Amino acid sequence: MSYLPLCHIVLQHQYFSDGLAQQLRLVPAAQTQRHLQNAQLLVKPTKQGAVLLLDTSRRDIAAVCCEPVLTLYFWLYSDDPQFGSYSLPVLQAQQLVYCDNRAPVPDDAALRLHPQPELGSAEVTGADDARLAGVLPPGGKPLPSLVLALDITAAQIQQLTPDNTRSYLLRFACRQSVWRYYLCGSAFAQPLRIQDMTQQTRFIQQNDTRLANGRVAQVFDSAQPLKLQQFSPYRFQLITTAHGSEKILIKRLPVAVAGQIDKAVVNGVASNVSEIYLNY
Repeated sequence: MSYLPLCHIVLQHQYFSDGLAQQLRLVPAAQTQRHLQNAQLLVKPTKQGAVLLLDTSRRDIAAVCCEPVLTLYFWLYSDDPQFGSYSLPVLQAQQLVYCDNRAPVPDDAALRLHPQPELGSAEVTGADDARLAGVLPPGGKPLPSLVLALDITAAQIQQLTPDNTRSYLLRFACRQSVWRYYLCGSAFAQPLRIQDMTQQTRFIQQNDTRLANGRVAQVFDSAQPLKLQQFSPYRFQLITTAHGSEKILIKRLPVAVAGQIDKAVVNGVASNVSEIYLNY
C-alpha cells in the first residue's frame, strides 16, 4: 500500500496560543464510514486536525466510487467541557455549525471553508436543516458542534499527486466579554484605578455593590469586551493613590478564564461579563 494525502483538514482556534484547536475529534458520519471503506480512503487524526488518505494502489476503485462526486460527512466533537464558554459562534440547543467545500476561500496556502476569517453566525444552523437529513447521529446521541461536508470527485482522485493535495481550513474565534473586577477588603480602602501596561484597555469604576456574603466591593468594568485566551496577553495593574502619590498595589491582576462568562447589564446594555473577585 502507498498512501497519498487527498486533503488535509486544518482546525484552528484563536483561543489557543499556537492557533491550533485542541481536544477536537473529527468523526466520519455512519454512512460516510461505509463510503470510505468502499473507496479505500482512510482518515487519520493529525496535530492540525485530520488528513484524508488515498491508497494509490486502489486509485481506480476510489475513482469509480467518486464518479462523478462523492460527498463525505464528518462530525466535529470537542472533548473539552469548557469549549462552548470560550468559542464562537455561540450555539443554542439543537444548533450546530455547517460547512462544506463548495465555495472555498483562499487563505494563505489553505482553502477556508467559510467566507469570513472566522466561523460566525452565518454558518450556524438547526438540526432540522434539510442539508443534514440522514446525516446526524440517531436520536438520543449528542449533536456534534460542527458538520463538515466534503465533495470528492473522480477527477480529483485520478489527478492526485504529492503536489496538489488540498488543505481545508476551519477557524474558530474566541469569545469576548466585559471583564468585571470586584475588589473587597481593607487593602482597597484608598482610591483605586486599574491600569493597562500597554495603555490599550481602559477600565471604568462603577458604583460599589454589596456581595452575597454581605461585604461591599468596589467594581471596575473594562470599557470594551476583551478576548478570552488560553494564555492571556493582558497585563493589568491595580494602582492606589495615597497622600497625592501613586503606587502599585498589585503588579499583575488575575485574568478572566473559560467558564466565567455570565450575562449582566453594563451601562444599560445587556453584555457578556466575566467576573473576577479579589479579597485583600
